[in-house]
Amino acid sequence: SASSIIVPPHLRGGDTARPLANMLWRLARYLNISTISFLSGSWFFPRQLLPYSTAFAFGTRTTMSPARPTSAETTWPDYLQRNGDCGTVQLAKLFPPLTSTSHKGSHGRIAVLGGNEKYTGAPYYAANAALHCGVDLATVFCASEASVPIKCYSPELMVQAIYSIDVLDGIHSEEQNLLDELRQYEQTNANLLTNELHEEDVLQTMEMLEHSDEKQHILAQQELNTDDRIDTITYKLEKMKKIGEELDQVRSRRDALIMDAVKSVTEMFPALHAICIGPGMGRHPVVFCVVEKVILSAMESKLAITLDADALYMMSLPEYRQLLEKLMQYGRCVLTPNVMELRRLAAVLDNTDKNTASIVIKKGASDVITKGPFEIQCAQEGGLKRSGGIGDVLAGTTTAFMAWNSILYDNDSAEGQERLFAAWTACCAVKTATKLAFGKRRRALSALDVIGNLPEVLDNMERDVNKTGS
Repeated sequence: SASSIIVPPHLRGGDTARPLANMLWRLARYLNISTISFLSGSWFFPRQLLPYSTAFAFGTRTTMSPARPTSAETTWPDYLQRNGDCGTVQLAKLFPPLTSTSHKGSHGRIAVLGGNEKYTGAPYYAANAALHCGVDLATVFCASEASVPIKCYSPELMVQAIYSIDVLDGIHSEEQNLLDELRQYEQTNANLLTNELHEEDVLQTMEMLEHSDEKQHILAQQELNTDDRIDTITYKLEKMKKIGEELDQVRSRRDALIMDAVKSVTEMFPALHAICIGPGMGRHPVVFCVVEKVILSAMESKLAITLDADALYMMSLPEYRQLLEKLMQYGRCVLTPNVMELRRLAAVLDNTDKNTASIVIKKGASDVITKGPFEIQCAQEGGLKRSGGIGDVLAGTTTAFMAWNSILYDNDSAEGQERLFAAWTACCAVKTATKLAFGKRRRALSALDVIGNLPEVLDNMERDVNKTGS
């Protein structure tokens, strides 16, 4: 009935480290135990057991209860050296192996949804970062106004226009104009219906005038005014009906455009391992409708999702609160907010709820990665220059790691803490690449410089993992 093996502090490394590690692993397999817990001091075992894909817990008190969060601040080298205090994580290979039997797509197929006439660089940075991490194929779904520039940036990216901002602007303006006209007619009719003389006032006036000619004139004028009012109301009701029919036609065209765009994205889901939504997306209300349906479809397809930039702004709007709540319970979702985006999200979320399944990367000087009650801080040193686009690089790098996670792991696992570790590793990689780029470029550092250093950083990290496991 045991659920974990607890290793006391006095057991340390040495000549017996490897035999003891093998013994622990075989014992865990024999007893069907998924967790080996290490009290402070027994630091060598995680490194020895790294190749065995076993779950570990660290700390002065060993617990697997989600109600007791664990938190630590560490860097990639420190983690490899100490493997300490990182909460409950599943340590295993982070990268799909390169083998002679690999084929195009074996190491990840990702997509980026974003990019409009103003922001063409953001989706390019995200997709290109994923390629430089090592995924095989990257597709960008964007506005037609952004497709040609993005294609010119890189021949390695597959770029597909799924809507036109000009067309969406036209149909949205047409809908708003019809709505404004309809509201005006509704208000006018309401005024006409309430602009009646009180019956009591009319009777008092008639009694004062008795049977005079003026009374007859007022009665005739009153009857005429009533007829005119009825005619006016009838005309406006007919006009409102016509506007309503035109509005239905406009909305039907809008919905058809939305569904065409959604279909263009979702029909590729069976071939994808992960999708990044938000970089350069813009804040067009019709685009938000497209994104909402894409997200819901991705969740149904159990696809890994990374949300960044304008997608996070969209989630902070009241009309998308229910969608955000669903995403927070979706274990394959990673949100990458900066300080302002996190503040907006916090305004619509219940901060007391610690049972969320999604991962949140709170970007800052030290990135904080949380999954429900669990937390890891990336204390990796970065560069001193924060240029535009580095957040998009992190979104693309995170998407690459989530794609690899989908390839390597069973994403239906109960805890899914391996995704938390993968997200933390993505943060470490970008921080390290930023530091290397800053050392070379200093004030001239750009997002492209960071992307250019990702291959070296990822290669070194993979070598570190392989050395640690040997």
